Amino acid sequence: MSSEFRILLVCTANICRSAMAEVIARAMLHSASLPVATSSAGVRALVGHPMAPHAVAALDRLGLDGRAHRARLLEPALVSSADLLLTMENAHRATAVGLDAAAARRTFTLPEFAALAAGASQRRYRSDTTERARAIVESAAERRDARPAPEVYDPYGGPPEGYATCAKTLGEALSHALAALLGPR
Repeated sequence: MSSEFRILLVCTANICRSAMAEVIARAMLHSASLPVATSSAGVRALVGHPMAPHAVAALDRLGLDGRAHRARLLEPALVSSADLLLTMENAHRATAVGLDAAAARRTFTLPEFAALAAGASQRRYRSDTTERARAIVESAAERRDARPAPEVYDPYGGPPEGYATCAKTLGEALSHALAALLGPR
């Protein structure tokens, strides 16, 4: 097993929600001692396309730059190599698990994982370790129930305000999820 913890963020086209989430997560993780790799993909990606202009503008307002992003397709190898898959919708989760059934316990909607991970306690592991992060994911999977998980609203095609609201939602959910993974600071 790798000493690096790998997070894959997934949405539809990989030009809006998962792309913004990847940029936000990287910014939040820039000083973490846990080695974390974040990436993103789309279940119906517009392969090679840049981030949607309103998404870039929403990130600009947060002091982040999404201009280098290029969309890529969710593929089985990406799914199988991720320690944690955070999707924007339940349908994205189903697609990822359809590509690799073994990923079912590592795949959550982002809001679902943020809520489940916040309640996880892995005191037997030192903070900022890959083993602890993987144990948090397993603990979240054990506490998941059969109800449909909460999703992240898709602002694509809507007004700029929708992208700003989405970026705020992503930031809040990622803040909870990453804090749980990294442990007490």
